[in-house]
Amino acid sequence: MEDSKPTLHYMQHSGSHQSLWLLEELGIEYNLVLHGRENGRAAAALRDTHPLGKAPQLVTSSGRAIAERSAIAFYLIETYDTAGRFKVPPIGTDPNHDGVKYDKFREKELFSVAMTSLNQFLSLKSTMGALAVLTPFFIRPLVWGFKYALEKAFLDAEIDNCFKFLDGELEEGKYLNGTLQPTRLDFVMQFYVDFAAEGCLLDLDKYPKVKAWYERCKSRDAWKRALEKGNGYDMGFWRKL
Repeated sequence: MEDSKPTLHYMQHSGSHQSLWLLEELGIEYNLVLHGRENGRAAAALRDTHPLGKAPQLVTSSGRAIAERSAIAFYLIETYDTAGRFKVPPIGTDPNHDGVKYDKFREKELFSVAMTSLNQFLSLKSTMGALAVLTPFFIRPLVWGFKYALEKAFLDAEIDNCFKFLDGELEEGKYLNGTLQPTRLDFVMQFYVDFAAEGCLLDLDKYPKVKAWYERCKSRDAWKRALEKGNGYDMGFWRKL
């Protein structure tokens, strides 16, 4: 007999948290399976439910397994957000929303900034940091030197450019799509900002609108409930390995 509730496979210190946050925002019933990391990597058991072996994974009530935060957010909002709280309102239907400025093409652009540009820059920066921490003592200075040179010559400027762009796209008191409630774009983007602030120690004070948006996300009751239900969320975990 199929379970009528979706099941989230959540791994500690990962982007699973944003999917759990969305489930809490939706207020629906769901199952939660918690996975620890194994030597800092994804748990082997995650391959039992999806061939990518990554987290988060959402197993739908029909038994379909969906991986990747953006796809999970799309499914959950399309399936369970019947009131449209977390959807971008159609043009002309909400006097508080500028549907011409905040159109679907701008949204696609911001998704690409997150999942293409920020993802590769932040992943490279954190990987170099982890290598510098984990390499044997006698070659560690060489790795630190290479890390420093790469960041100064390329990475830090690219990350700064992305965050300046995001800062210019935000309005005071609103979310990334110009709405009063978060949308799929916020549930996806929040991970990358967390990754930058906690995993790569980016100073968000340089980007005041991004910082205000980031704090607004983390102040939501659903975010706090998700923290209580998960098994740990710290994007700087690799420095403690």
